[in-house]
Amino acid sequence: MIPARQTANLLRRRWLSGVAAAIALAACGPALDDAGTPRRIARQVDQTLTSIARTELAADPELATRLGLTEDQAGYAFNRYLTDRSQAAYERRRVNRLEILEALARTPRPAEGSAQARHLDTVIAAYDTAESLFVAGHGQTRLGVSYPYVMDHMRGAYIDVPDLLTRSHPFRTAANVRAYVDRLAQFADAMDDERRRLDADAQAGILPPDFILARMEALASEMAAVPAEGHILVTAMESQLGGVEGLDAAEAAELVARAGALVRDEILPAYQRLADDAHALQASAPSEPGVWQHPDGDAYYDAALAAYTDEGISAETLHALGLAEVERLTADLQLALFDAGLTEGSVTARLQMLATQPGQVYPDTVEGHAALLTRMREHLAEGEAALPRIVSQPIRTPVAIRAVPEFLEASAPSAFYSAATADGSAPGTFEINLSDMTDWPDFTLATLVYHETVPGHHLESALTAEQARLPLIRQMTWNVAYGEGWGVYAETLADDLGLYDDDPFGRIGYLQSMLFRAARLVADTGIHRMHWSRQEAIDYMVSATGQPESQMAQEVDRYTVWPGQAAAYWVGRKRILDLKERAERVLGPDFDFVEFHDVILSGGPRPLSILETDVETWYTAKIR
Repeated sequence: MIPARQTANLLRRRWLSGVAAAIALAACGPALDDAGTPRRIARQVDQTLTSIARTELAADPELATRLGLTEDQAGYAFNRYLTDRSQAAYERRRVNRLEILEALARTPRPAEGSAQARHLDTVIAAYDTAESLFVAGHGQTRLGVSYPYVMDHMRGAYIDVPDLLTRSHPFRTAANVRAYVDRLAQFADAMDDERRRLDADAQAGILPPDFILARMEALASEMAAVPAEGHILVTAMESQLGGVEGLDAAEAAELVARAGALVRDEILPAYQRLADDAHALQASAPSEPGVWQHPDGDAYYDAALAAYTDEGISAETLHALGLAEVERLTADLQLALFDAGLTEGSVTARLQMLATQPGQVYPDTVEGHAALLTRMREHLAEGEAALPRIVSQPIRTPVAIRAVPEFLEASAPSAFYSAATADGSAPGTFEINLSDMTDWPDFTLATLVYHETVPGHHLESALTAEQARLPLIRQMTWNVAYGEGWGVYAETLADDLGLYDDDPFGRIGYLQSMLFRAARLVADTGIHRMHWSRQEAIDYMVSATGQPESQMAQEVDRYTVWPGQAAAYWVGRKRILDLKERAERVLGPDFDFVEFHDVILSGGPRPLSILETDVETWYTAKIR
């Protein structure tokens, strides 16, 4: 078996030779394509983008699995490997991306305004942004997201690999099962590589706060204490062996036995080493959140805000904006609560009272979980029924709503959407964490569903996959302000379409969600620029939103380890609303709601500046 590190180097050499070949082949064929780009240039751009995607996938086989790619698309048998998490791999990734930026700078320009020009500009922006955060030299940086710490209570090999293996790794053939065991054999090394990087960053003054390390210790200790025969990595494998093509009973038993031995002899001890390390590091860790405590921490936070908002606005400006929006939305909620018959007490007190009324909280039982999921599926049906009023084309990709598996509840977000796989083997999925049923009173569910499914993330993701015809590298590139901005805009869109008209409590849930998004601006900037304590941030979130303290503590811990990301939701929504208002002013009665959404969604995830150009091009063309 070729080690993952050698595979990455081999694919990188192929990428460099592929770019050279593209230049050599660019001299033949018709002069121009349909967009007005010389065909030799169009071929060179396509080859460059394909080669870049191959290079990224060579370094991240786990991403290829999650995307549901084929071996032909990725260029190698990626399902056999885990992503290399060593310090050497981190340094190689930085060098590779600098080389890619140089290659992109040398790439000739397609015709301006063409789809290919948009692809190239989006990829260049993604690499420029990644470099602005990679330069800090710590944590993790991907195309579209960055984290200051190598691992935390939400991510890292110790969480991500079990999630990958039990939820994304294929089990269709005997080769898939053998590949699963190959990955298990690499898992302990992956955890140890990240643990060593965590220690190295700590020596440089980059260390998660002690309360985050305590959560990491608890998670790792829990995984280390599970007997091998009952471990999710073994039981999940056993449950999927029935009917695997080409796998006989003898080999199946042998592979299960090998998996059990790997878990017992290598993986569980690695979990314990991580738990011990997280415990030891707490003694020297800060007791409060905030990347301002790191060397050059203020510069890192400025870069993170720029990456997630594409606005270049300061933390101080975002903080003030959040405070003003919280005040405005609190007044709106005051009226909505009064109209619903909730007239006594502060807005926060009335929201908290509403959350405890009969029929709001589902019981923490099998039946209660099922009833909550059924209710959410009813809201999904309402969103799907409104689709003809939102976009011109229906979507074919289904979406499933389900609960987060119990073994992931402690590390999983409260709710999240995952796009359908490229090979169609899995639908889009919206998963909700039901570890605390008091987090999900009934009046909050409609807006949650609209954000995560239709007209929110699933609509955006499905249309991109079905219609945008994005090159592979763009399918691997995420823009948080665009994606989360559309998700929050979708909540407002549901209100504009009247989906709350017969559900006054549901509309209160919508306004509370908007209030929560605005309060996030205040808390994130408060933590990382205003030096707020953890408790100060929790208290603010509870007092502003009326949501439970336990839930807001989870949110504050999320902002602690993912600085700047929370700002993307509000800023992205605001940009889409501003573009809509501008287009309505320019076009007047010729403004078409559906056409506007088609423009927003037809180009896939992209920086807000490129989105703005697309909308301007659309309405300018309509008035000529």
